[in-house]
Amino acid sequence: MIDHAADLAEVFYGPDSAYPFTRKRPGFADVTVMLILGADDRSALEDRVIATHRLGRFVAGQDVRAGDLLVAQQEVPLQLAQGAALRVLEAPERVNDGMEMEALLGSGA
Repeated sequence: MIDHAADLAEVFYGPDSAYPFTRKRPGFADVTVMLILGADDRSALEDRVIATHRLGRFVAGQDVRAGDLLVAQQEVPLQLAQGAALRVLEAPERVNDGMEMEALLGSGA
């Protein structure tokens, strides 16, 4: 039988693909969230161009919302330096079987 919890733990909490970020939200304590960074091509400028956007994917149940600031706790090779910040631009959406979430990310500066 498939053990979804074990599979998600291996992918999202293992050292090979997910990285720890500190979620900062005004009025709330900082928490650590595990995030897989990626990119996606989306239309922009009223469908006149295609632009690459940074995405973050994480296990459903981690409290990440639009407006949150995510600060890298360590270097993400070829992507982010330790301490770099990303802003969650839109409300995360459920993907695949609903056990994962995906959020559009932008510069946290």
